[in-house]
Amino acid sequence: MADASTAARPATPQAPARKRAEAFNGHSVWAMYRFQMVRFFRTAGESLATPVITTALYFVVFGSAIGGRMQPVVEGLEYGSFLVPGLIMLSIFTNSIFNASFGIYFPKFTGTIYELLSAPISYLEIGGAFVGAAATKSVILG
Repeated sequence: MADASTAARPATPQAPARKRAEAFNGHSVWAMYRFQMVRFFRTAGESLATPVITTALYFVVFGSAIGGRMQPVVEGLEYGSFLVPGLIMLSIFTNSIFNASFGIYFPKFTGTIYELLSAPISYLEIGGAFVGAAATKSVILG
């Protein structure tokens, strides 16, 4: 039989179960990162030669067409020396944005983005893989 002291005591409410945070899916992030990097190196001619050719064409056009008519920007600093760092940075920024956006847009264009979105991986992990690959490609190009 129940003791009188325990029968009169109300039951303590149970604390609601906390939802457990899901673990980081590092294997999937690494697989997506590696896939983006393999695609980058597979198209190395386009990825590495295009910025060099574009920068050289800008330099030839602006250097020959405008360079002879320009006065020195700073005493002792010629127009070509002033133009080259800007063209290099323009090339790095342009290709960084291009590589990052192409990695996201191309799967959407081909229809393979649905495979990625239906995989058991969070949007944060997908974004992390794409951003990590884009940053690595930018460092390689720079």
